[in-house]
Amino acid sequence: MQHTDKAIAEFEAWWQQQLGHSCFEDVKDQMRNVWLASRRELVVELPERFDKYDSGDWTYWADGVDAAIEAAGVTVRG
Repeated sequence: MQHTDKAIAEFEAWWQQQLGHSCFEDVKDQMRNVWLASRRELVVELPERFDKYDSGDWTYWADGVDAAIEAAGVTVRG
């Protein structure tokens, strides 16, 4: 599944969960276009990767990745 197809599927799932969505079918296409654009424009600047594998500690780099993702307004899970 291409990135756009996945985003459309995510939008459709979200749309079906919205109360009264059937009242807004006339603007659904516009809302889907905004949804897709928001995902295309999302950019996360990751910290410079460094190799601490010898010490077995990737925590510092991983924490930086989490912080960069959250700074972009995206929830980090896991």
